[in-house]
Amino acid sequence: PREYTAKGATKGKRTKKSGQSPFFVGYKKHTLRLWLKRKGKNFMVPLVSFIEPANVYEGKFLHPMIQKIQNEFSLHIDVVVGDMGYISSEQKMELRKQLYTAVLTRVRDNMHPPEIYRDYGRPECPEGIPLSWDGYNADSEMHCYITPTDNSACIPCWLNRNCYQEFYVSPLTDEHHFGLIPLHTKVSKRLLQEIRPQVERGFENDKNKLYLNRFFVNSLDLAKILGQLSDACQILLLFADMKTTAKSKAKRTMQKLQTQMSFDF
Repeated sequence: PREYTAKGATKGKRTKKSGQSPFFVGYKKHTLRLWLKRKGKNFMVPLVSFIEPANVYEGKFLHPMIQKIQNEFSLHIDVVVGDMGYISSEQKMELRKQLYTAVLTRVRDNMHPPEIYRDYGRPECPEGIPLSWDGYNADSEMHCYITPTDNSACIPCWLNRNCYQEFYVSPLTDEHHFGLIPLHTKVSKRLLQEIRPQVERGFENDKNKLYLNRFFVNSLDLAKILGQLSDACQILLLFADMKTTAKSKAKRTMQKLQTQMSFDF
C-alpha cells in the first residue's frame, strides 16, 4: 500500500462539495452527537468520537459507540440519524434487534419501497386508503398500522363496519423503509430534513471555531488527541452558550491555545 508523510494516513472519500475533490488523504473523525433542545435552541453535544484512518468504513463504529455510551453513561440511544455511510440494512437490523435503536438514513434514488407499498410508501387498506403507523412491537417484531381516524373517505366506505382496523408489517420486508421507525413517518422525515443538516454544521464548527483547519496533522496519534480535545472544547463552548455570555471569551482563549499546540508524533 502507498505510504504518506503523515503516519497512518490513508486515502478516503468525503461528502461532495463544490470545488472540492471527493477524495482526501488523512484521517476521519466519527462522532455520535446528542441532539439537545433547550429554550428553543438546538445544541449538538459530542458524546463519543473515534478517530481512524480515512479509508476505514464508518459504519463499523456505530455499534461500539452506542454500546460505549450505554455502558459509561447509562444512556440509551433511541434514534441515530446518520449519513449514507450508515445505510447498511444488516447494521440497522442488528441495532434494532440487539439495542432497540433506530438508525435513520436517506435512501438512494433506486431504493424504492416494496412494490406493494410503492404508492404511499406504507400499507393501504383494501380500498386504497393509506394507513397510519401505530407503533412497533418489540416482542412480535411487527409494525402495527391502523385505519386513519381523520380520513373523511373512510366514513362512506362500504367496508367501514367490517374493516380489519389493524394491519401488520415486518421490518424484514425492507429494513430501510420499515426499520424501527418507518421512513414514511413524520418523525423520520423531520429528523432527516431538519436535524441531520445540523450535525454537518457541527463538524464545520469543529474546523472553524476551533481552528482545526489550521493544523497539519501528521500522525494518527495527534489526530486522536486533537479529536478528543475538540470534543471537550465543543462541550465547554456549548456550556458557556447555555449558561453565560462568555462565548466570545472562550473563543479568544481557543485562538491562543491553538498557537501553542505544535506536537510532533
